[in-house]
Amino acid sequence: MTPAVRQRSCAALLLGTLAGIAGAAPSDTPLDFELGGEDGFVRLSAQPPQVSVVNFWRSDCPPCVREMPLLEQTARHHPQIRVVAVAVQQRSETAAGPLHPTPPVLLLHAPSTPRGLLSRFGNPSGALPHTVVLDRERRPCARRTGELDEAWLEAALRRCDR
Repeated sequence: MTPAVRQRSCAALLLGTLAGIAGAAPSDTPLDFELGGEDGFVRLSAQPPQVSVVNFWRSDCPPCVREMPLLEQTARHHPQIRVVAVAVQQRSETAAGPLHPTPPVLLLHAPSTPRGLLSRFGNPSGALPHTVVLDRERRPCARRTGELDEAWLEAALRRCDR
């Protein structure tokens, strides 16, 4: 990553953290994606209906790495919840990174130009980390840009699991 790209990424991360959104306005539009994973492509709409935590991250983003254990813990303690970590980087960068999600967290990779995907999930600035909780119909019901904490995530899951 060039210094200019790193500087823009850090600025976007800072802006996203400062402007973190605790909730999402109810939406009637289900969100969807088809992204590459370990075993081929995964389409969200083809999965069984369940509440989903979709987390956008990078392995060179310190808050992203810090929150990964919380996402893994959530996936283990709430088997009825789908937890998806979307790496906004190349597969080789994920493999070389200090930490990456392990099952039951589903690891997927964003397209090489992820801006459209991030915008659809309520993050036009591209700041990371960014988390969206979807209800069973894949509608966003909670959203946060910036590092997660357990209290926010548990409250979001309660709000979305109705």
